[in-house]
Amino acid sequence: MSLRHIAYCPPGTVYFDKPTAGPAGGEEYPLAGAELPAGWTRTALGEWTCLAPPEADLPLQGWKVHVSATLESADGVLDVVRDYCFENPMMFKFLTSPTMLMLRNSKYGDRGSSGKFITLYPRDDAHLETVLRELGALLEGNDGPYILSDLRWKAGPLYVRYGGFAARLSRQPNGETVHCIEDPEGRLVPDVRGPSFKPPAWVELPPVVREALAERNQGGGLGAFPFKITQALHFSNGGGVYRAVDTRTDAEVLVKEGRPHAGLDQLGADAVTRLQREHDAMVALEGLDAFPKVLDYRQGSQHWFLTREYVDGKQLGGEMVRLNPVVHSATDQSETLDPAAYTAWALDVLDRVEAAVTTMHERGLVFGDLHPNNVLIRPDGSVAFIDLETTRPAEGHSGQAMGAPGYCAPAGTTGTAVDRFALGCLRLSVFLPLTTLMPWDPEKSEQLIELVQERFPVPADFGDRVRAELALGAELELPGAADAVRPLWSLPAAAPDALVEAEGLAALVERVGEGILATATPERTDRLFPGDIEQFAHPGGGVAVAHGAAGVLWALHNAGLPVPEEHVDWLVTAARELEDPRPGLYDGLSGIACVLAGLGRHDEAAEFMDRAAALPCDEAGDGLNSGTAGLGLALLALGRAEDARILAVTLAERILMGAADLPVADPGAAADRKAKRHLPGLLYGGAGQALFLLRVHDQLTREAGGPVADERLVEAAARILRHDLTESGRLPGGPEVLEQAPWRGPHIACGSAGQVIALHELLGHRRDPELTAVYESMCTDLTTDYHPGIGLYTGRAGAMAALLHTFDGSAAARDTLRAQFAGLGWHAVPHDGRLAFLGEHSLRLSADLATGAAGVLAVLGALAGADRPALPFLDALRLPVAAGR
Repeated sequence: MSLRHIAYCPPGTVYFDKPTAGPAGGEEYPLAGAELPAGWTRTALGEWTCLAPPEADLPLQGWKVHVSATLESADGVLDVVRDYCFENPMMFKFLTSPTMLMLRNSKYGDRGSSGKFITLYPRDDAHLETVLRELGALLEGNDGPYILSDLRWKAGPLYVRYGGFAARLSRQPNGETVHCIEDPEGRLVPDVRGPSFKPPAWVELPPVVREALAERNQGGGLGAFPFKITQALHFSNGGGVYRAVDTRTDAEVLVKEGRPHAGLDQLGADAVTRLQREHDAMVALEGLDAFPKVLDYRQGSQHWFLTREYVDGKQLGGEMVRLNPVVHSATDQSETLDPAAYTAWALDVLDRVEAAVTTMHERGLVFGDLHPNNVLIRPDGSVAFIDLETTRPAEGHSGQAMGAPGYCAPAGTTGTAVDRFALGCLRLSVFLPLTTLMPWDPEKSEQLIELVQERFPVPADFGDRVRAELALGAELELPGAADAVRPLWSLPAAAPDALVEAEGLAALVERVGEGILATATPERTDRLFPGDIEQFAHPGGGVAVAHGAAGVLWALHNAGLPVPEEHVDWLVTAARELEDPRPGLYDGLSGIACVLAGLGRHDEAAEFMDRAAALPCDEAGDGLNSGTAGLGLALLALGRAEDARILAVTLAERILMGAADLPVADPGAAADRKAKRHLPGLLYGGAGQALFLLRVHDQLTREAGGPVADERLVEAAARILRHDLTESGRLPGGPEVLEQAPWRGPHIACGSAGQVIALHELLGHRRDPELTAVYESMCTDLTTDYHPGIGLYTGRAGAMAALLHTFDGSAAARDTLRAQFAGLGWHAVPHDGRLAFLGEHSLRLSADLATGAAGVLAVLGALAGADRPALPFLDALRLPVAAGR
């Protein structure tokens, strides 16, 4: 589960959104709207409100002061700071609402920013010392979360850090835009906000900062702590988890840290409160095999530390992935068990988990957070429960304050029923980990039961046991669920000469399109349709093809549906107002230009394509999503073949000279935005570059009316694609690739579904037995039954796009496509009586092209017309797969 995505799940909305948006903003602090002294100005800066005195003259960077506060002390602290700054004019900013302070200090908040409630900007070092001494005295006795990135002043809520006062941004080689400060040579370098106090090496510490540093270094520690930390296992805003050794016995132990006032749950309890609960629970459960024993509990360095026995075991969640034959791609079954053996293993684990839960209940406790990552499997098969911080007495239990998505009981569920509901979810997810779907539709639990029974030889009473456990929770009421058209998703009948019957397909296209258009918010300026959190990752995220309005409008048009003219106007206006646009095909202006050209807005298309071509591409790399390959494909799509040829020839020469921007996969890295530029695959890696080179080669061949003598483009495409396949473990000679690596799965973005598209094109230009074997293996991967998401980039829709691109008309290909078509219904849910689709991690609905409903619509559009591609601007399909056109 992505903590980044959880942070963009504000309450009161079914869509991902900025934490400051809508109901999440909450009531503002009165100062956000109060009358200001003469000459003072107020500026809204996202989650912050900034107040500046007349003629404020600040340096671009320097020592800033942060003020920490709890939810309870915040009003009083803000009043003191306000009065001080008004009497001693100094610019400051504060979090606009208590809700934002709660999110900043929550369990899933950023550790480097936690605790920062107010920021003050002293004019110079002398002013810094005055502020610390005077304001520190006024705020003495107030408390708040320790700001990890800063140095604390005395024992109060003031902290200092060297950083930028003005927003100076720079795009890094990985494509990420970061805040910067200027070094002594005049270069902009990242203004690092890490979880520890580390001023730039070239900054001289003022005397007052040296004083604070000396006091910190003389502060109390953990005393005679008999445990030596050997490894940091995990960090959250609430503290760290560490592996350690008992120096008295050499036994391995585990140390958990709790930060006061930080790591807040939904009820406002901090990490220390939950650590105390965990301590109390383990004491109450002492003597039971399923629960580790407490060894030590103490305070030190302002934090609390709980030490317990180290459990030698593997997380149930990881074992479920490793052993389950359903959740792996069709060609990646090296460690999996067969369905019968896996069923026997899973049922044994479930029995042990249920027995452990029962012993907890017999001792009067409710776990409150039962999910696969809180259960360890020991080498002898026995189970152990960990992370008991939510454990509370059953008597007077008021429900869950926090829990893992997919295992939380419905609102109103209390006491032991909370654990029984989670046990029912676990009984399903150990076979098919899709219980995050269940809160969205009352019928999803029955759908999952049926899917499990079809795939595993579970006992006859399996479904009844799950129903009994889930029924212990309160009834789930979802707006629009009762009014939804049923069945929510149905596979149209097959036609004699096509995959599906045209009338049924057209009806589905219409329903998906209606659901998308119903989500439009033209009153917003940052996005038109709700989508993934990448909409907020850069200024054009809500406008571009992948996650923004351009991709949705393309999908509607591609499926033959009318596109409201006011939505096209919104796209043009929003694209023109982008201050720092990207040139990319799927994340920038060139893709927007292609969409507008397809919608008949040729003048605007030319305007944006010219603007995109003028932007520097060095920072974007050579990939298809953001860089050279995507820009070149856009030029081809808009008829600017000579410009595309120049880009292709230059790229080919660099590849053949060994000077290309080669993607290198880190087998342990996640597919996050920082690493994307160098991921293998179609969107970011060599496969996309190869596809572009082959497209230009084909264009030159058509223009020449026959074979082109210069085959450098094809040779370069083959070389960069081979490198891509090697780095992702498909060809020998590359790094060891973990099974969980994203490029092992049948995904478009960085997996085999995208690579097989490029490989399909390359094998049309030259024979290669080794690559043909890889191609056939990848085509087998596309038959994979299980997809945790529906997205065009990383889910089932993407696998279908690859199947359509490689479609050979065989009965096997048709059967695979129909099976994947039916599987689209797994993530289909009702909303306001319409058909909707869940986005990444099934946490929120999404309408965008990369992760949501528009991607589904793109695939349906491709099924409905041979000239309609499932992926924009890569090429049109050539084979008919739907009847009745």
